[in-house]
Amino acid sequence: TIKTKKATMSLSIETLVIIIIALVILGLGITLLYKFIGGAESIKTTLDERTNNELERLMVDQGKQVALPLHVADIARGSNHLFGLGVLNIGGAGNQFQIQASISKIINEQGQETTSTEDINYINTWLLYNQESLQIEENQHIKELINVIVPKDAVKGQYIFNVQVISDNQQLYGNVQKIIVNVR
Repeated sequence: TIKTKKATMSLSIETLVIIIIALVILGLGITLLYKFIGGAESIKTTLDERTNNELERLMVDQGKQVALPLHVADIARGSNHLFGLGVLNIGGAGNQFQIQASISKIINEQGQETTSTEDINYINTWLLYNQESLQIEENQHIKELINVIVPKDAVKGQYIFNVQVISDNQQLYGNVQKIIVNVR
Protein backbone atom coordinates (compact mmCIF):
# COMPACT_ATOMS: atom_id res chain seq x y z
CA THR A 1 0.00 0.00 0.00
CA ILE A 2 2.94 2.35 0.61
CA LYS A 3 4.17 1.71 -2.95
CA THR A 4 0.68 2.40 -4.28
CA LYS A 5 0.50 5.70 -2.37
CA LYS A 6 3.96 6.74 -3.66
CA ALA A 7 3.01 5.81 -7.24
CA THR A 8 -0.27 7.68 -6.95
CA MET A 9 1.49 10.71 -5.45
CA SER A 10 4.18 10.60 -8.18
CA LEU A 11 1.57 10.32 -10.92
CA SER A 12 -0.48 13.23 -9.58
CA ILE A 13 2.64 15.45 -9.25
CA GLU A 14 3.68 14.60 -12.84
CA THR A 15 0.17 15.41 -14.06
CA LEU A 16 0.20 18.70 -12.17
CA VAL A 17 3.60 19.64 -13.68
CA ILE A 18 2.35 18.82 -17.20
CA ILE A 19 -0.78 20.95 -16.67
CA ILE A 20 1.30 23.89 -15.41
CA ILE A 21 3.69 23.65 -18.40
CA ALA A 22 0.73 23.45 -20.80
CA LEU A 23 -0.86 26.56 -19.26
CA VAL A 24 2.42 28.50 -19.51
CA ILE A 25 2.81 27.54 -23.18
CA LEU A 26 -0.83 28.47 -23.87
CA GLY A 27 -0.33 31.86 -22.19
CA LEU A 28 2.83 32.55 -24.20
CA GLY A 29 1.02 31.59 -27.43
CA ILE A 30 -1.88 33.94 -26.71
CA THR A 31 0.53 36.78 -25.84
CA LEU A 32 2.44 36.23 -29.08
CA LEU A 33 -0.81 36.20 -31.07
CA TYR A 34 -1.92 39.54 -29.61
CA LYS A 35 1.49 41.07 -30.43
CA PHE A 36 1.16 39.97 -34.07
CA ILE A 37 -2.40 41.27 -34.37
CA GLY A 38 -1.51 44.56 -32.69
CA GLY A 39 1.50 45.03 -34.98
CA ALA A 40 -0.57 44.41 -38.10
CA GLU A 41 -3.21 46.93 -37.02
CA SER A 42 -0.60 49.65 -36.39
CA ILE A 43 0.93 49.08 -39.84
CA LYS A 44 -2.52 49.24 -41.47
CA THR A 45 -3.42 52.54 -39.80
CA THR A 46 -0.04 54.04 -40.68
CA LEU A 47 -0.50 53.21 -44.35
CA ASP A 48 -4.05 54.49 -44.31
CA GLU A 49 -2.95 57.68 -42.58
CA ARG A 50 -0.17 58.24 -45.12
CA THR A 51 -2.58 57.76 -48.03
CA ASN A 52 -5.16 59.95 -46.30
CA ASN A 53 -2.66 62.77 -45.82
CA GLU A 54 -1.53 62.58 -49.44
CA LEU A 55 -5.15 62.63 -50.66
CA GLU A 56 -5.89 65.67 -48.51
CA ARG A 57 -2.82 67.43 -49.86
CA LEU A 58 -3.69 66.74 -53.50
CA MET A 59 -7.39 67.58 -53.26
CA VAL A 60 -7.56 70.36 -50.71
CA ASP A 61 -4.19 72.06 -51.19
CA GLN A 62 -3.81 71.58 -54.94
CA GLY A 63 -7.49 71.38 -55.94
CA LYS A 64 -7.17 68.18 -57.98
CA GLN A 65 -10.54 66.85 -59.11
CA VAL A 66 -9.41 63.21 -58.99
CA ALA A 67 -6.35 62.09 -57.02
CA LEU A 68 -4.72 58.67 -56.75
CA PRO A 69 -1.49 59.01 -54.75
CA LEU A 70 0.87 56.13 -54.10
CA HIS A 71 -0.37 54.38 -57.22
CA VAL A 72 2.46 51.85 -57.70
CA ALA A 73 2.65 48.66 -55.63
CA ASP A 74 4.58 45.41 -55.64
CA ILE A 75 2.13 42.67 -54.68
CA ALA A 76 2.97 39.02 -54.08
CA ARG A 77 0.68 36.43 -55.62
CA GLY A 78 -2.09 35.56 -53.17
CA SER A 79 -1.97 39.03 -51.56
CA ASN A 80 -3.81 42.31 -51.94
CA HIS A 81 -3.17 46.03 -51.73
CA LEU A 82 -5.43 49.00 -50.98
CA PHE A 83 -5.20 52.16 -53.06
CA GLY A 84 -6.88 55.41 -52.02
CA LEU A 85 -8.82 57.45 -54.58
CA GLY A 86 -10.04 60.96 -53.83
CA VAL A 87 -12.71 62.90 -55.73
CA LEU A 88 -13.23 66.65 -55.23
CA ASN A 89 -16.40 68.21 -56.66
CA ILE A 90 -15.34 71.65 -57.87
CA GLY A 91 -18.75 72.32 -59.41
CA GLY A 92 -20.21 72.31 -62.88
CA ALA A 93 -20.49 68.52 -63.19
CA GLY A 94 -23.48 67.77 -60.97
CA ASN A 95 -23.24 65.88 -57.71
CA GLN A 96 -23.39 62.23 -58.83
CA PHE A 97 -20.17 60.44 -59.71
CA GLN A 98 -19.18 56.87 -60.48
CA ILE A 99 -15.78 55.18 -60.37
CA GLN A 100 -14.78 52.90 -63.23
CA ALA A 101 -11.61 50.82 -63.21
CA SER A 102 -10.29 48.28 -65.69
CA ILE A 103 -7.07 46.73 -66.93
CA SER A 104 -5.28 48.83 -69.53
CA LYS A 105 -2.06 46.97 -70.23
CA ILE A 106 -0.34 43.72 -69.22
CA ILE A 107 3.44 43.45 -69.53
CA ASN A 108 4.94 39.99 -68.96
CA GLU A 109 8.32 39.30 -67.33
CA GLN A 110 10.06 39.51 -70.70
CA GLY A 111 8.78 43.08 -71.15
CA GLN A 112 6.29 42.16 -73.88
CA GLU A 113 2.75 43.47 -73.89
CA THR A 114 0.22 40.64 -73.73
CA THR A 115 -3.53 40.96 -73.85
CA SER A 116 -6.36 38.64 -74.66
CA THR A 117 -10.06 39.02 -73.98
CA GLU A 118 -9.93 36.14 -71.48
CA ASP A 119 -7.01 37.75 -69.62
CA ILE A 120 -8.74 41.14 -69.51
CA ASN A 121 -12.01 39.73 -68.16
CA TYR A 122 -10.17 37.63 -65.55
CA ILE A 123 -7.87 40.46 -64.39
CA ASN A 124 -10.76 42.91 -64.06
CA THR A 125 -12.13 40.58 -61.35
CA TRP A 126 -9.05 41.44 -59.25
CA LEU A 127 -10.49 44.91 -58.61
CA LEU A 128 -12.81 45.44 -55.69
CA TYR A 129 -14.23 48.95 -55.28
CA ASN A 130 -17.49 50.82 -54.80
CA GLN A 131 -19.26 50.76 -58.17
CA GLU A 132 -22.39 52.51 -56.91
CA SER A 133 -23.17 56.12 -57.71
CA LEU A 134 -21.46 58.49 -55.27
CA GLN A 135 -23.09 61.72 -54.17
CA ILE A 136 -20.60 64.54 -53.63
CA GLU A 137 -21.91 68.04 -52.98
CA GLU A 138 -20.15 71.00 -54.57
CA ASN A 139 -16.84 71.90 -52.84
CA GLN A 140 -16.90 68.60 -50.95
CA HIS A 141 -14.67 65.58 -51.43
CA ILE A 142 -14.74 61.87 -50.69
CA LYS A 143 -12.15 59.13 -50.38
CA GLU A 144 -12.78 55.67 -51.76
CA LEU A 145 -10.69 52.51 -51.60
CA ILE A 146 -9.72 50.32 -54.53
CA ASN A 147 -8.61 46.88 -53.40
CA VAL A 148 -6.47 44.93 -55.88
CA ILE A 149 -6.58 41.23 -55.00
CA VAL A 150 -3.93 39.21 -56.85
CA PRO A 151 -4.79 35.50 -56.97
CA LYS A 152 -2.19 32.81 -56.26
CA ASP A 153 -2.23 31.63 -59.88
CA ALA A 154 -1.54 35.09 -61.36
CA VAL A 155 1.21 35.37 -63.94
CA LYS A 156 4.18 37.47 -62.83
CA GLY A 157 4.49 40.80 -64.60
CA GLN A 158 3.25 44.37 -64.57
CA TYR A 159 -0.46 45.20 -64.71
CA ILE A 160 -1.57 48.73 -65.45
CA PHE A 161 -5.15 49.67 -64.58
CA ASN A 162 -7.07 52.77 -65.70
CA VAL A 163 -9.19 54.43 -63.04
CA GLN A 164 -11.62 57.13 -64.09
CA VAL A 165 -14.47 59.04 -62.54
CA ILE A 166 -17.61 59.69 -64.57
CA SER A 167 -19.94 62.57 -63.66
CA ASP A 168 -23.73 62.29 -63.81
CA ASN A 169 -23.73 63.88 -67.28
CA GLN A 170 -21.69 60.83 -68.45
CA GLN A 171 -18.53 62.89 -69.01
CA LEU A 172 -15.05 62.00 -67.79
CA TYR A 173 -14.40 63.97 -64.59
CA GLY A 174 -10.77 64.90 -63.99
CA ASN A 175 -7.94 62.92 -65.53
CA VAL A 176 -7.70 59.17 -66.01
CA GLN A 177 -5.55 57.82 -63.19
CA LYS A 178 -3.24 54.78 -63.40
CA ILE A 179 -2.66 52.00 -60.89
CA ILE A 180 0.53 50.04 -61.55
CA VAL A 181 0.73 46.60 -59.96
CA ASN A 182 3.94 44.61 -60.15
CA VAL A 183 3.06 40.98 -59.44
CA ARG A 184 5.96 39.09 -57.90
